[in-house]
Amino acid sequence: MNRNREVEAGTMKMSRVLPVVAFLPILSALPPAPAHADDFGCKVLLCILNPQGWASVGECVPPVERAFRMVAHGEPWPQCPEAGSSGRIGYEKFKPCPDGTIAVSPEMESSGSDTSSRSQTVYKPDNNGAFCAPRNATNASWGTYPRGSGNGTHRTSAVTPSEQRTEPNYLDLTTTDGKQRFWFDLSRYQ
Repeated sequence: MNRNREVEAGTMKMSRVLPVVAFLPILSALPPAPAHADDFGCKVLLCILNPQGWASVGECVPPVERAFRMVAHGEPWPQCPEAGSSGRIGYEKFKPCPDGTIAVSPEMESSGSDTSSRSQTVYKPDNNGAFCAPRNATNASWGTYPRGSGNGTHRTSAVTPSEQRTEPNYLDLTTTDGKQRFWFDLSRYQ
């Protein structure tokens, strides 16, 4: 009687193992899985393209943050060749100036002869400038000039500081569907 139970137990174990053993040749005949690096770039791409934002999907947070850390340490943005995508990282510290104004940067200029020279700050057009000035004014009217004999300066036109971005880094992602820009703060990953 014990012998019958041992045979039954052995048969049950074999019946569980046989399907797995029969499946092994099929697994070995399959092509190898793509390298993890390729999967990584494509996973990051899918996460970044999520309309609700990459942080809205828990599984996306680790790979995207890993990609940001890689870029923060000088590595290129991970690519997804299968999707025909490429990414370019950039930096813009300031938001665009309001309509009717342009970005400018200050420069010191001296005027007059060597003995009676006066220095003044003149704002010159600069796409990355920290200030905004009226578009219709001339370069000279954006400056600050000495008023009288040393009692302060006079600004001839409204020059205002540009608004700084909270996320100054960007990724220009190019896919077959076009180009999209994504903003982030790389300093959090350095």
